[in-house]
Amino acid sequence: MDSIFVTPKFVILMKSYKAPAAILFLLSLIVCGDIHSQVGINTTNPRTTLEVAGDALISGTIEIGNYNALSDDEDSTFLIQDNLDEIKSVDVSNPTGEALAYVQEYIITNPDEDWVFDFDTGVDANDFVLIVISSYFNLELNTSSSSGAEDNASLPYTATFIKGGTWHIIADYPMVANLDPAEIGTWTLSTLIFSRDLSKQLGSIDIPMSNATSGSASSPIIN
Repeated sequence: MDSIFVTPKFVILMKSYKAPAAILFLLSLIVCGDIHSQVGINTTNPRTTLEVAGDALISGTIEIGNYNALSDDEDSTFLIQDNLDEIKSVDVSNPTGEALAYVQEYIITNPDEDWVFDFDTGVDANDFVLIVISSYFNLELNTSSSSGAEDNASLPYTATFIKGGTWHIIADYPMVANLDPAEIGTWTLSTLIFSRDLSKQLGSIDIPMSNATSGSASSPIIN
């Protein structure tokens, strides 16, 4: 016996033999999709054209069309793949959630005058990269009593380095110190911390200058 299913756009004629489950499933999507315009798997309330409530394993490719532009009042998110091969959403507007990078401000008060020789951030150097993006010291400075200091200007020097598996920071105004050594100074250091998963370490390149003041790379590291 033949069975006929009628939808507003489709007439499907099926024989009474058992069709493969995948074919029946696809046909059901066509029928239900045409009537309801939204399809849900594991949910009776699909919120879009197709919603899968649960895990999905895709062995082929996915083609993604154009996204609508974000409006000013919408939050932007990213999809990331973790080490368990699971896809997760990263909400960059959530200050306590996962993010692609972190901006951390360190306020270091009362160092030895203007000198921060070694501040251990405790950030794991195996998993993260940490750089100083801005810094300032809040006191007036004066040339030190060191020999030759009066002949030198001074710019703030900040840098990050790895010691003992964690990131450390150094901050200083070379050859100068607090005008009033009794005053308590404060460094404000803004840092950018991002996962090593987001960066590619290219290694070192030796550049022999042969006593010249200019040089060039034999080939660009990125084409």
